[in-house]
Order: sequence, then C-alpha cells, then structure tokens
Amino acid sequence: MTSPALDALLARIVDSGLLDEPVAENGLVYGRATIDAAGTVVTVNVDPELEDHDEVDEDELLEAIARILSVNESRWRAVIDEVAADIEDAVDDEAPVIEQTDLRDDLEATSVVVFADALLLAFDAPKQFPDSRILVQLDEELEVSGIEVRDREGAESAEFDTLDDLLDHISGADEN
Repeated sequence: MTSPALDALLARIVDSGLLDEPVAENGLVYGRATIDAAGTVVTVNVDPELEDHDEVDEDELLEAIARILSVNESRWRAVIDEVAADIEDAVDDEAPVIEQTDLRDDLEATSVVVFADALLLAFDAPKQFPDSRILVQLDEELEVSGIEVRDREGAESAEFDTLDDLLDHISGADEN
C-alpha cells in the first residue's frame, strides 16, 4: 500500500519521463535510467523520506533526479577521480598489488538513491573490490561528501563518521 504523497510523487516522475517504468513501493519510487556521462543504466531509488517529513517537495526531488542523470562528463570524471584517489590513498603503499587495473576504470555505477538534499551512488569495482560495494554520497552541487566501502549482503559492514575514519580503517591505521 502506498501513501497519497508517494502516489503523487510517482505521477510526477511518470509525467517527467526521467525514469523508465517507475514503480512506487515500500516508501520509495524506483525505476531505471541512464547516466549519460557514465555510459551506463542504473537503478534509481527516490526516497521522499516520508517517515521524516509530512510534505514531499516533488520539485526538489525531480530536480535532483535530473541533476544526476544529466551530470556533465567533466563533473562525473571528477567524482570518479576523487573516489579512486581517496581509496588509493588509504591503501598501504607497501601492500602487494594484486590487481593492476586502475580503480577509475574498474568503478561501475549500479544505482542512485535520490534524497531531497543528497544523492547516494553505489559502485561495483569487480576487479579490485569483488566482495564490496563502494557508496559515495554527493551533495546538492554533486561534490563528494562521503565514501564508504561496504561488504556485500550477508557480510559484516562498517560505517564511518568521516572520510578520514574510512581511510584509517582501510589502511589499517585504526588497529594500532
């Protein structure tokens, strides 16, 4: 069962044509769309955060969807570069390198979660992180505001308050 607010958001998304075959379910509207700059089709989940807000700003959510789907190539490349550089910096330089593929080339966008004030991108990196997903939070200007490497379903996950905490964890500095 969906709420009137979710039904109204679904109708607006259908009318906009931003998502292919959008559906409202479990408090979300979801569908598929192409991020042209990435050259890939992703699942897009729109979360109006109904449990936190009485009213849904449909215009703001539609603008956020359009913003990520129409991101230009230079901004997309900057996001990929920042994610790869931050993760690479966190890896111990003395650790043996098993996979020679550049992380920038290994990152594959798989999904986007759209909130009114942020976006959460999920990436796979099948060669360098085959058992993990890389989650990247972007702010309203599509700037990276957080990165998390999370084990796939069924495995233990860890959350970090700051990017520095994540980097310390990846590099093993938090074990000292």
